[in-house]
Order: sequence, then C-alpha cells, then structure tokens
Amino acid sequence: MPPLLKRIGVGAASSNAIAILIGLYALLNASASRSEFDILQKAIKHYQAGDLEEAIALAESIPSDSLIYEQSLNTVQQWQQQWQSAEALFKATEQAFYQERWSDVLEGYHKMPSIGYWQKKMEPLVNKAKPRLEAEAQGLLKQAYKQALAQDFSNAIALLEQIHPETRTGAKVQAKLKEYQQKQQIRAEYLLQEAYEQGGQGNFIKALVYLSQIPKETPTYQKARIKIAEYSRKQHLKEEVERQAALARAVLEKQRQSGFNQKPLLNVNVESSRSPLNHGLQWQEVNH
Repeated sequence: MPPLLKRIGVGAASSNAIAILIGLYALLNASASRSEFDILQKAIKHYQAGDLEEAIALAESIPSDSLIYEQSLNTVQQWQQQWQSAEALFKATEQAFYQERWSDVLEGYHKMPSIGYWQKKMEPLVNKAKPRLEAEAQGLLKQAYKQALAQDFSNAIALLEQIHPETRTGAKVQAKLKEYQQKQQIRAEYLLQEAYEQGGQGNFIKALVYLSQIPKETPTYQKARIKIAEYSRKQHLKEEVERQAALARAVLEKQRQSGFNQKPLLNVNVESSRSPLNHGLQWQEVNH
C-alpha cells in the first residue's frame, strides 16, 4: 500500500473509500496537489468519527478542475448510502437488544459497515448481549439433552441448531449434533421396520402411526413417504371391504328377523366379505 494511504489506515477508513484512493494513487502522485489529498484524508477521518456533514463538506470542497473531483463526489454518495444503512442497522440491532434477541444483536454487529462511529456505538450492546447469549445457549443445550433422553432427536437437533456458534457452548455443540443425527437415523430405521411389520399383518393404522414419526430430514423418510401412500390406499380398501361386509350382514339379519322365506335382497357371501383377503387381496409386505 502507498505510504500516504498507510497513514490513513485501513481500519480507519471505509473499504469503499480505501478502494477508491488506491485506484487514484497514480493520478494523485502525478497530477493532484498534496492539499487536495490532505483534504480527502481529513474527510475520511471526520466520516469515521461520525461527523458526516463535515466529511461531506470537505470532500465537496475539492476544486471542480481537480483530477479527483469526480471520484470525491462518488465517495460522498457512497458515504451517504453507507451511513443510512449503518443507521438503520443500528436501530434494528438496538430493538433486537431490547427484545432480548441476542443472536440478532451479534448478527447486526457483523453486518455493520466499516464505519468506526457506528461500530463503537454498537459495542456496548454486543458486550451486554454476549453473556446473555451464553446463558441462553446453555439453556438450549439442557433442553436438547432432555429431548434426546426422550428419544426425540428431531427436537434435540433443532434446539442445538439454535445455539449461536460464537458462544462457548456453541463451540462444543458440533460433536453432540453429529451424535444426535446418527441416533435420529437409527430410530428412523427402527420405526420403518415396525411399520413394515404392522403393514404385513394388515394393521395399516398402526403402520401409518409409525411412519408419521419418521423425520423428513432423514434419508429414511423417502421410503416412509412411499409406504404412507401405499398403506393409506390399502387402509381405504380394507375399510371399504369391511363396510360392504357389514352392510351385507345387516341386510341378512333384517331378513331373518322379518321371517320372510323369500329370496334375499342381496346375494352376498358374508363370510367371504368379512375379510379383506377376498378377491385375491393379500396384505403381503414388500420392503422397497
């Protein structure tokens, strides 16, 4: 970096302003006066210190016949845009602080443009949010442990994923997250096998209950989704067969009670209608 720019300091100037100054360095050395460059340095310092009006006034004081005049105007425009963004972000972050959304406070700080004034203004919020975020992380970890003990790995994982990675607790979470994901997959396979067993016995309602507990984020869910459609279809068919059988029995019972010796209104084989296995239906389980 050129010596003059080093005197400004990368940390003291906005990234956009530094980029512009580096791009103009050759022109400044050859054609622009030292005083014009000094003016721009002062403008940057005022901008970083929070005196936007003075920074703009200094930048705009560069003569119109200067080689850096147009670039200084572009810099002013960028400053104004950055300042508006920084001000809006600070207000949003401040609101997040009062609403105890500690993760959003840290996120707001990281998104803050490279303007010393706004970064310093944000620091007290961040310093107060960090210990509270740590306490929140420890609470989430305890809840995750409880969910895991209850075999509810989906909720346990969801709780761990809420822990902010910048906390001390967050640094330890990855190993536990991997462990729960493995256990979640093992349980998903267990639930699928239980569903297969119930489905093979024609207990489609129970099978569907097992399948409904398989988390969507597991690889097993794709198999479960296919089986849910299959068992739902078979359960519907089973209920229809049972409904027809019940209707046939009711008609025959009514005929018996009325004492008519006439031909039955419905010629139905009640025994064959009683089971969903008639008409060649077999509830044989085929694992996909």
